[in-house]
Formats: sequence, structure tokens, C-alpha cells
Amino acid sequence: MARSNFDTGREVNRTRLDGTSCCAQDPSRKGGASLTAAVTYFVFRTGLGAVCLLAGIEKAQSPGDFVEGVRQYRLVPPRFARLAGWALIAAELVVGALLVTGLVPALAALGAIVLFGVFAAALAVSLARSNRAPCHCFGASEIEKISPLALIRALALAGVAAAVLVFALQDTASIARDALVPSLLMTAAFVAITRLSGLFPLAWSFLTTKASMHPTPTRRVSFRHQPLDVPLHPMERR
Repeated sequence: MARSNFDTGREVNRTRLDGTSCCAQDPSRKGGASLTAAVTYFVFRTGLGAVCLLAGIEKAQSPGDFVEGVRQYRLVPPRFARLAGWALIAAELVVGALLVTGLVPALAALGAIVLFGVFAAALAVSLARSNRAPCHCFGASEIEKISPLALIRALALAGVAAAVLVFALQDTASIARDALVPSLLMTAAFVAITRLSGLFPLAWSFLTTKASMHPTPTRRVSFRHQPLDVPLHPMERR
């Protein structure tokens, strides 16, 4: 019996020296991987759903302007632009609600893949045609134009939707209560970065524009990067 115990211990030590079976059965490491998967799944699913809901709500607030934006893409006949616009708004709202609530997540993730795939295809065709019309990715705002950045964002969101689908098919566990607040903060950061990414080209053009002064109808001057001792009006003397 003593010899058998010694042989068993030697076999365990050999297994640990190999670094395979022992590490694979380490409960703490397995639990950490499960927690990481649960948090990643929650952030991706909820964040993607919030992005879809936000985009759908902003478009629904000015549906006429968004329909006009669909016409500017010149991808559907003008008489079908209204139908296509409302279909996109409804799809974003439904997919977003399903992702946020966690109902049928696999089906919702598949819908998100199709939705962002359609957006990516529309942006790619528009870029190939040198169409730089307003993107209308979020509502009726004309600040963001069709750009490579918008295409990259659509492809990235489609990739996130694909990851959500993989997690959903694996029946990933829910996050623990103590991980809820950090997960919500990461979700908020995900949504904020996605929403504000459309302002990056505008900010970049502002930073790269040569500084100049432009007089206005008032006795003030609009300026950038100018010394503060410049008179506010050409006729003024100090």
C-alpha cells in the first residue's frame, strides 16, 4: 500500500512537471477564465445592443431626414427609400432591445451581423463611388460623412456581433453581482467610444488646419492659436 501511494504521488508530480493535466484542472484558473468570458459577453452584448438602440432612436426622431440620407446613398430606387429607411430603423430598435434584454441572444446577434454587414456594404460601395454624403450612421446629423473610418467601425461592430453569437451558442454563464458595476462601466465606455468615433475626422481636420484669423460682423475676432495680445479690432489702439 505504501508503494502504491508513492507511485501515485510520483505520477502526480510527473504530471505537474509536464504542465498539462494539473494546470488544466486548476479550479481557480478555470473560474477566472469563466468570469472573463462572462464579463466579455455581457459588455459586448449589452454595448452592441445599446449602440443599436441609440442609433435607432436618433433616426426615429427625424425619420424624414434619415430617409433623405438613404436616398443620398443612391443604392436603392428613390421610391423605395422610405421603406428602406423605416426598415433599418425598426431593425436597429428590435435587435438592440433583444441584445440588451438578453432574449434570444443568438438570433439577435445574427441579426446584428446582418445589419452591420449591410451598413458596411453600403459604405464600401459609396466609397468606391467617391460618394461623401452624410453618413447618417447615428440619426439625421450631417456632421459625420461617409468615410473609411465609418466603414471600419461597421466592420468592427459586425465582428463584435460575431463574438456575441459565439458566446451565446456556448451558453456562457451570467456575470456575478460583484462584477456588475465594472461591466456596466466598460459597457458605457464601449458605447461612448463608438458614438463619438464619428467626430474623430472632424477633430483631426480642425487640428491640422492652418491657423488663421477671420473678422466677424461684431467687434470681436475669431482666431486659433493666435497670441492673446492681438487687438480685437483693427482700429483699436492700446
